[in-house]
Order: sequence, then C-alpha cells, then structure tokens
Amino acid sequence: MSLGFPHDLEMKDFEGHTPLHCAVLSHNSLFREQQCHLTLTEEQKKELQYQSEEVLSCIHLLVQMGASIHSRDVKSNKTVLHYTVQDGNISLLKYFLELNAFMSEDFINSKAHGNTALHMAAALYQDKNQEEIIKLLLDHGADPSIRNLDNDQAIHMAQSGKAGDRVRHLLKKGRVTSAFVTCRRNVRS
Repeated sequence: MSLGFPHDLEMKDFEGHTPLHCAVLSHNSLFREQQCHLTLTEEQKKELQYQSEEVLSCIHLLVQMGASIHSRDVKSNKTVLHYTVQDGNISLLKYFLELNAFMSEDFINSKAHGNTALHMAAALYQDKNQEEIIKLLLDHGADPSIRNLDNDQAIHMAQSGKAGDRVRHLLKKGRVTSAFVTCRRNVRS
C-alpha cells in the first residue's frame, strides 16, 4: 500500500470477506486463544498479546485507509460488528461502536441471517463479557424489539437460569429506554 499501488479495500476473498473482515476474524481468534488457555506461559501470553496488538494496528490502518465497517460478507451477510459480537471481543466492539457514534442506527441494528448483533449477544451463553456487550449495544441504539427470521426478539435468545435472568432484565430495560427515545424523537418532529 505504501508503494502507491491501487488497492481495493472492499475486494472479497473466496469466503466473501473483505480485508477488514479477515483482520477482525484474526483478532477474534487471538482473543479466544487468550481467553481459553489459562495454562499459557508468560512468554506465550506476551507473544499472543503482541500478535493481537499487531492485528489491531492492521484493523486501525484499514479503517483509516477507507475500509468500510458496513461491508457484509457474501456468505452470511455479517458485518465486522456481527463477527466481533459473536466472539465476545469487547475491546474491538468498543472500537467499532466509537466509529459508528454519529452514524445511523442501521449499522447496529443490521441483520445477518436474520439476527442483529443484539440477538447474537443475547445468545453468548457463559461468556464473561455478555452483559457488558448487551449494555454497550443498547447504549448505542440497538433495538431489543427487532425480531429475527424465527420471529424471536433478542430476549428470547437468553439462556435459562440466573445469567439468563440478568440478560432478560437488561433487554427489558433496553426496550423501555428505546421506546422512550422513539417517543421523544416523534414529539420533536
């Protein structure tokens, strides 16, 4: 890229992924590896952290050069937001939400195979970041009343038990907040 050759940041590979999708998938893989391997040596942990930072730098560079966070892959119709949420990658989620801070709510409520990112977050069983991810999505305009292809709302995706009860509480609270915001917008119009 630095040599001035033309580049197409929205070009798709054989899986239908853009370079940004590929970088996000790579970062997610490193994120999962860091979360799953509690028996890593300090040297291995440092190496994974270094690799993760390198891929994150690549993601930032791609975005700075014009890669779109709105691009969808060909096979599943997922954006980088969907991929980030499905793997519970909280740091990357915060980054993409900051990029979208002043854009349309269409980004956060877009569907991939019928599911929004909020549906995916509600289905993150036993993920330590699940509640924080749901809060972040709701705070950035995720609509908990949207239904997927099975006519389920995100609240229907929550697991049973205490963890599911906390998720359902968040989503019910988010539904009230989103209805209040919609009402305020209609009054202003």
